[in-house]
Amino acid sequence: MNTCKGYMLLELMIAMSITILATFVITRFFLAEHYIHLTQETEAEMQQTLRGALQLMNRELMLTGYGLHPKSNGITEFKEDELEFRTNLKDIKSFLTISASNGDTTLHITSGTGSSFDKNDVIIICNKNNPDECEEHTLSANGTTNLLKITSGLGSTFQAGSRIDLINIISYRYNKSKRALQRKIDKGWWEPIAENIAENGLIITYRDKDNNQPAKSSAIRSLNISLTVEGFRRDIYLQENNGYRRRNAISYITLRNYI
Repeated sequence: MNTCKGYMLLELMIAMSITILATFVITRFFLAEHYIHLTQETEAEMQQTLRGALQLMNRELMLTGYGLHPKSNGITEFKEDELEFRTNLKDIKSFLTISASNGDTTLHITSGTGSSFDKNDVIIICNKNNPDECEEHTLSANGTTNLLKITSGLGSTFQAGSRIDLINIISYRYNKSKRALQRKIDKGWWEPIAENIAENGLIITYRDKDNNQPAKSSAIRSLNISLTVEGFRRDIYLQENNGYRRRNAISYITLRNYI
């Protein structure tokens, strides 16, 4: 009897050991799978953030200078972590239907186009007979169906058919305190387009036609944008960057309106 009981106790201990070992292995397996899932989720989030931000910047920066006088500056401010540029972003334009004389503040334009223009918008009008003759003005009121009013009179006469472009001022910057890449259009608010940006995570490099660093904004012909984002959760197994994963992407942009 004693021998039989001894074997049963030993078998019980072996069974318990196997159960504990199996539980340990299964737990480790599920923990490893969960860690892999979180890592993949973090990597996907970073990749999506980079792709969305750079695609927006690329699309808008490629339009720099559109609608402006060919000799005017498309980029008006250029820093390593901030830039400002001008363009007719949404291709909002119209044409004079009646010639406008020196000093005129009312512009007669293509019917139905005036409602796209608002008070304080900046416009550029270029003479049909001399496209290099352009003037920049600010609207004093919202546009109506076929009229625009400007705050100061024209400096010269513009013939019927002269083109009028709505000009937007677009800015991007790295906000260190919010760890965000922000965008602003015209007189609007700064809004984030990408968050969890690493410290010094936005680096913009400017190049002139000879691929050198330009001395002034009018010489800029291309730029490189380097953007670095961090994961939104800390990885306790990662030693670098205080446990936060990072991903970087670089975009190369040519200002096609200044080639």
